[in-house]
Amino acid sequence: MKIILDQRSCKCWDAPCESHFGWHFLREEITPVDCTTEITDDGQEALTFVIQDRDGSQKILVVDETNRGEASDSWRLAWEKQQAEGSS
Repeated sequence: MKIILDQRSCKCWDAPCESHFGWHFLREEITPVDCTTEITDDGQEALTFVIQDRDGSQKILVVDETNRGEASDSWRLAWEKQQAEGSS
């Protein structure tokens, strides 16, 4: 599944955003939130999030069973860890 989020105009600040992310996207039933622009079933088991961040950058986070708990706690920290692992 591919989920595109655009936070550039979202009024939700970071702490509730982290909570909403886990609650709305990492449970069995995916439910869109205000910043959701597209949800596409790409046939993949992993969830791929394309996040247009408030800072103007685009962040791609792939969530599977190995990092679901981390992403549920904080999508941003999970993304940072994924970036660090990808560059080592």
